[in-house]
Amino acid sequence: MSDRGNSADPNNAPQSASTSKGTRSGGSKRVSLTNSGNATIGDKQALIATVSTPTTAVADTTPPTNAIVYENTYKMKPDRKFQSEPVRKIAEEVLQSTLKKIKYDSNKIADLTAKIGNDILMAVKKLEYERYKVVVDVTIGEFKGQGIRVASRSLWDTTTDTYTSASFKN
Repeated sequence: MSDRGNSADPNNAPQSASTSKGTRSGGSKRVSLTNSGNATIGDKQALIATVSTPTTAVADTTPPTNAIVYENTYKMKPDRKFQSEPVRKIAEEVLQSTLKKIKYDSNKIADLTAKIGNDILMAVKKLEYERYKVVVDVTIGEFKGQGIRVASRSLWDTTTDTYTSASFKN
């Protein structure tokens, strides 16, 4: 039998007890149990638990209280149909302005195609088409009289999906 008494009996509960456990981040978590003389439930005294946790580098998993929570709309189709003509004009402008005075250099083409693709994507996003996934595919090659064919596959909804194409030669 312990000198502190039986903790199952509320009359023999300790006046104050503290435990400390380590956490993964190296901090500590302290739990303090204090017997308050005036808090009673029925004919038994209640224990009040206070938990204090120091701030650690581990992100808190609880969302902030002022977070905006959006509900699902369950919309399957966009409100506005995608127009391919403005997107074609944007692509032609970006190609014209970027490639006008560039000479083909196989060492610089990978970075150039990524830049052109990002420029077109950012310009198309400014058109604010909601519920559309925009895919930009840029292919640059040295022109020596040969032809080129590019093919792609995707699931297609004929009521909403469309494409546009633009090319540039110098």
